[in-house]
Amino acid sequence: MTRYLTDIHSHILPGVDDGSESMEMSMEMIEQAYTQGVRRLIATPHYYPGHRNPSTEHLLKTAEELRNNIKKMYSDFTLYLGNEIYYRDGVFEKLKNKEIFTLADTRYVLVEFSYSADFNKIYEAVRKFMNHGYYPVIAHIERDGCLQKNEKNVKELVRAGAYMQVNAENFHQGLFVPMRNYCMKLMEQGLVHFIGSDCHNLTDRVPNLMKGISYLDAKVDKEILDSILGENTDNLLANKCIN
Repeated sequence: MTRYLTDIHSHILPGVDDGSESMEMSMEMIEQAYTQGVRRLIATPHYYPGHRNPSTEHLLKTAEELRNNIKKMYSDFTLYLGNEIYYRDGVFEKLKNKEIFTLADTRYVLVEFSYSADFNKIYEAVRKFMNHGYYPVIAHIERDGCLQKNEKNVKELVRAGAYMQVNAENFHQGLFVPMRNYCMKLMEQGLVHFIGSDCHNLTDRVPNLMKGISYLDAKVDKEILDSILGENTDNLLANKCIN
């Protein structure tokens, strides 16, 4: 049975951040993702508080242009919009004013932190997101220094209400074997909720979801993997809490 995938983390909108540089590149990235079985994808351009970010109007227009081009090739591919939010205290006012996109217009938000962020700062941020009515998804947790090889901290954040996303590259690039083993350990303990491509281009940060999942298919319990790839993404898009 074919497994169709949902990619919740991508930089595939053309010309809006350090991701795709053109509509042509975006369409090639879409083609690669589609070939790998991706049928639902959330575009998550960076949002940096205090910087000049593309307006929501520009992002909506660009997403619609990309969506229209996709329809010409793939009638069964759905593109959603979100942001990858670099955390600062002011983001809550921006979210309230609809200046930042949640994931696919749900209560889920994709949040990234500085590599050197203190654990207490991340924990406090998670609680603030929850108190404001959002479900925080922490982007590529393997990059956060206070979470690397520290299951206790990851567990604390999950208990506080956060969801954890890891990048697919951890499972198919040989250079990251120690990180791969750690991410797999987290998965086996139910501490990973999403796998994303975090794709940016066609060279060093390509659409790679299936490449990582192909490795996991033979290594991780089927129920765990099916939950991450199916139930969790379905619940996110349906705006339901993940148990």
